Amino acid sequence: MRLLHGFSAMCFGLLVACTGSIETGQGGGDDGPDVPTDEVRVVVKDALAPQAGVRVIFQNADDSVIEEVMTDATGTASAQMTAGNVSVIRTYVAVTPPPPEGNRVPEVVTYVGVKGGDLIELGKSEPTSVATPGAIVVKVPEVQGTVTVKTPCGSGSGEAPNVAITVTNCPSMMDMYVTQNDQGFYMQKPYAENIDVSLGVLNESLASTVTATNVPLNSSVNVEQKIYAGGFMLFTTGDKRVDQQPQNVDMPNLTGVDGLVLMRVTTQQQGAVMTGTRSLYSGAVSSVDASAHPMPYIMGNTKYEPTGVTWMEAGTGAADAVMVTLAVTRGAAMGMPPAIDAEYVRAIIAPHGATTLRIPAVPDARFNPSALDEMGGAIGLVSASGGYDAIRQRAFAKESIVDAAPAGGSISLSYSGQAPGL
Repeated sequence: MRLLHGFSAMCFGLLVACTGSIETGQGGGDDGPDVPTDEVRVVVKDALAPQAGVRVIFQNADDSVIEEVMTDATGTASAQMTAGNVSVIRTYVAVTPPPPEGNRVPEVVTYVGVKGGDLIELGKSEPTSVATPGAIVVKVPEVQGTVTVKTPCGSGSGEAPNVAITVTNCPSMMDMYVTQNDQGFYMQKPYAENIDVSLGVLNESLASTVTATNVPLNSSVNVEQKIYAGGFMLFTTGDKRVDQQPQNVDMPNLTGVDGLVLMRVTTQQQGAVMTGTRSLYSGAVSSVDASAHPMPYIMGNTKYEPTGVTWMEAGTGAADAVMVTLAVTRGAAMGMPPAIDAEYVRAIIAPHGATTLRIPAVPDARFNPSALDEMGGAIGLVSASGGYDAIRQRAFAKESIVDAAPAGGSISLSYSGQAPGL
């Protein structure tokens, strides 16, 4: 199970040929097509590539099935419905030898309270499948020294004027971030075996400092600033603690891209509130207001049971949603020997109401927890500009839900212990 653990994990699913992939919108799916108001559409990706053959279950609020659909070659599944729940069942091929963190276990991701017109996106930036790599050559400006080219499907460095890089699953339009020492530029070009960005101008980075204001008692504040072109992250400052003293930051001098400011306020005896705020990038922020996004927090005694989760909360502010990730081991509560497929994850996003969440049942009984199973998990409260409508469609489309902040708005996640997430 891969719950987000700490700020560093936060701040931070399909094979197609390297010559291009099908996208729901420019820049990795941040802007998708309009969906009819009597339809719900789901798009599943593995990194940039669409994932076919994934089970998507469209259900009424009482768990009765409206339709079960497999994603097509574009990673898309849809059904006629105006309200209800959607669950996506993803399984992964085990690889040998397994990665250091182990092979991924099955994931059942449920979106409660969907509406007609929703375009739900599910996927992460890191691929889970193996694709055949290819190579492209990028012509860069004539400068002395090593030049680095970063793209959504591969990166590399070399001497000007031609930099060769290995790529996999590239989109039809390539976002390209070219840097040399502390200079850089962003350019978008059609995918090709040879791409010319030599007319780009390497601009000096912008020096600045960032600090925190209105810091609550017994709290620390961490900030990370990211720059995105659509869904592709060009740059990050990394995690910086800013409540004790200002921190120096050097930011790229770029235009026509988005800036995402990630702030975490950690308060003793309460937990953490992480907030992502997205806007048109105009340089580094000089300060963050640690009191700007009050959120209730989860108290102790959270209970994870086969039919639902209950918790206690306190504090100021209001939540729009509850987010839960459950790690389930079949039969473990009864001391049964583990099966090959003994473990799976249930992840749920739902509107916030009372301090209880019913776990929707899916028609595949293997993925409905029982009293025989061992369960553990993580829970968080979520608020956003635009409420729950702005949260559910991309709740599991990024490394963290706060990275999915809408343009010109923000998303906040309050949690204690581990942050929920895939």
